[in-house]
Amino acid sequence: MFTDEEKKLLENYVTSAEDDIFAVKGMEGMTGAAYARYSRAKGGFREVLLKEFIKEGTIDPKHADQLIERILVAYGDDSVGELEGAHISFENITMLAAKEIEDRRIGGSPIEQSTRYVFYDQKTEAGHYRYLRDDCLVKASFGREYVATMDFIFETYASLVEPMKEYFEKLKPMAEAEYDINGDGQKEKYSDLKEEKDQKAFRVTYNIDLRTKACDTLRAILPVGTLTNVGMFGNGRFYQGLISYLLSTDNPELQKIAEKTMAAASQIIPQYVRRARRSEYSAENRRNMFALAEKLFGQAELPAPKGKLEVHLLEPVDRDVSTLAAMLYPFASLSMKQIREKVEGMTEADRQEIIMAYVGERKTRRDRPGRALEDGYPYNFDTLVNFGVYKDLQRHRMNTQVRQLFTTKLGFIMPDELVAAGFEDKIKMCVEKSDALFDKITTENQELAQYAVLHGNLVHWFLGMNDREAMHMIELRTTPQGHPQYRYACQLMHKAISEKYPWRAEMMKFADYNDYYWSRADSEARQRVKERKLDEKYGEQNAGKD
Repeated sequence: MFTDEEKKLLENYVTSAEDDIFAVKGMEGMTGAAYARYSRAKGGFREVLLKEFIKEGTIDPKHADQLIERILVAYGDDSVGELEGAHISFENITMLAAKEIEDRRIGGSPIEQSTRYVFYDQKTEAGHYRYLRDDCLVKASFGREYVATMDFIFETYASLVEPMKEYFEKLKPMAEAEYDINGDGQKEKYSDLKEEKDQKAFRVTYNIDLRTKACDTLRAILPVGTLTNVGMFGNGRFYQGLISYLLSTDNPELQKIAEKTMAAASQIIPQYVRRARRSEYSAENRRNMFALAEKLFGQAELPAPKGKLEVHLLEPVDRDVSTLAAMLYPFASLSMKQIREKVEGMTEADRQEIIMAYVGERKTRRDRPGRALEDGYPYNFDTLVNFGVYKDLQRHRMNTQVRQLFTTKLGFIMPDELVAAGFEDKIKMCVEKSDALFDKITTENQELAQYAVLHGNLVHWFLGMNDREAMHMIELRTTPQGHPQYRYACQLMHKAISEKYPWRAEMMKFADYNDYYWSRADSEARQRVKERKLDEKYGEQNAGKD
């Protein structure tokens, strides 16, 4: 089909010039447009490359960029934007910012630095603990208290790392620990192992086992303002939407991230993010909804702070009531049930005011209201979970999820291990200082006050899903290696489904209700087995080359 010369040219851009199934390579930022063009061409992808993209034996970036722009004009860049993507790293951003980025859901695949494996006890090269020190915080009227409070919390966290390791070591001395290091289905103690490689694998597993337990426990006092890293692969449409969303907030950190993301993406997929800009429609609607929620619920009395997770499967109600309550939910501090009750008692004029504020003045089809219009799932869970549980389960995307602003006012879950180890008073001091800082920042900016909230603080979070997503989430997040708190939250979801729809719950037969105190132990042991097989595999291959 191709001449030898053409085949040689194509070798740089496709894995095969002859097979009908091949991969594209070496065309970063251009593949999507090439695919779009070939969707309307008589020939195949390789013919399109040779005819329209390859000039004088290579792809000229300038020519390709002009061609991409023409293609986007002709084809519309919404769908074409899903054919091209980029890997972008977001480093030293807050955990609040990470959640805002990851919450864009469609078209992006994130991976975030894990609080289950990483201790945040070290200072940066500048001599600061890893929390946001943006001018909007440190130079504000509450700046001095912000820095002092954050330093106190991080100093407490750092001071407890070694003591908590020692606490767990006493609970599980290495001489008494047992792991299936060999993968033979039998757990062995360290004294049972004779080979050095087995002993080494045991020590690695034991150390990680204790380390993750200490991380799981101590993360309760990490603030939402803690700095983290996120790696992201996203398509062009995702990044355009992400940048526009972040620019449309009134949070200085998010706006700066948007500008830097625009600069980075423009070097890889420039034509796919060129339309990203602040949406005054979204910004105004958000402000109006917060103001309306304050007007409707400002004097509503919050329930007494709680120290436990709650999951409620909501009963079906009138559809208008359900959707209007969903509109108000992210801007209030009440449970969905409370909001629904208030909506039920509203006049028609009050309901129309909610609709007008939420939908706003749409000037183009791209002015779209929020996720309340996705209301109507068979399962609607109104949850009261801490930030740690939220951040772990938020990664699920085959659902609709809406949260309220993070707050210190709904309670804090005190880890039992910190109480048993004798550090309850230290933790309470962190909780109290965090709450006082939250109050002080809230008087000026309720959204910035979120940085003071701790992982252990509770938040109202709403999830709508169908049976397939419920099966996926519940079965995956109740596996033994899961964090105990999010395992419990998913067990509560399964119980709620079982009470109302027994046969549906029975389908989810891999929901695990067992208790695994050392949740990472068996998983880490299996990891050593896999590593051994890899060592043996590549050891043999390397030996054959000598």
